[in-house]
This record gives sequence, C-alpha cells and structure tokens, in this order.
Amino acid sequence: MTSSNQESSGIKGSNDHLRSRRIRVYQRIFSIILLIVLISIPVFYSWPAPSKAKITAVKLNVRVHALSETQISIIVSAVDESGKLDPTRDDEVELHFEGSTTSKLENSKVRLENGTARVGLHVLQKESSFLKAKWIRGSTPLRDATILVSPLMWDY
Repeated sequence: MTSSNQESSGIKGSNDHLRSRRIRVYQRIFSIILLIVLISIPVFYSWPAPSKAKITAVKLNVRVHALSETQISIIVSAVDESGKLDPTRDDEVELHFEGSTTSKLENSKVRLENGTARVGLHVLQKESSFLKAKWIRGSTPLRDATILVSPLMWDY
C-alpha cells in the first residue's frame, strides 16, 4: 500500500468513526425522547383533571341564623348531595311550620337568587317547632328540607 492509500483509508476510517459516533449520539437522544414520551403519556391521561362538572342541586337546605332572641334569619339554599351550593338555581320555595306555633315568617314564599334566599322570622314566644321548605317551581324538582327551629339551639 502506498502512503496516499494509507492516508485516504485513515481519513476514511476517521470519517466512519465520526459518523458511527454521531449515529450513536442521535440514537441515544431519540431513545431518551421516546422514553420520556412513553412515560409522559400514561401519566398525563391518568392525572386527575380539575372538576369542571356543573354542580347540580338535588335538595333544599335550611339553616337558622340568630343574631338575637328576636332577630332571626332563615337561610334556604339549593345544594347537591354533598352540600355544595348550586348558584345557578333561581327556584321558588314555600316555607311553613309543621304543627302550631306562634312564630311568624316574614314571607311564606321566597325566590332563590344565585341558589340562596333569606327570610326573617319573628319569634313571639320561645318554643320549638319544625320548619319545612318545599320546592314549588324551578328547572328541576328539589327534595324538601325540614329543620327544628328551637331557641335553645341558637347561639347569639
């Protein structure tokens, strides 16, 4: 072999070595990218998405808010099964005491606004009685709610 042949085969061998090294680097980079993608896809699809489900009220909820012995507010709201307020409800609700009582509601019918309504209660005599909230009309029926209204339970 002549020296020019040796030089050309040396350069050729050097080029082959650089080419194979580049190929290995590209293969490693491709393998790393492929591995990241293969791990990321299942993680992405199994990750819990933030809940965008609408709250759908199924029942009424009644609470008593007492500021004093005579300043009582009844709060009626439309809630889902877990008790979360449904602000889309603008239903009409009827309130009445079950049995006899001397306490008087300011209004026996209220309209929910953004899922909630308030009505005043005039307590004429300290007595316990059950207050019932009954759905009258709205987008879908809501289950009734009954609560014990008792001055003994109020915290001023």
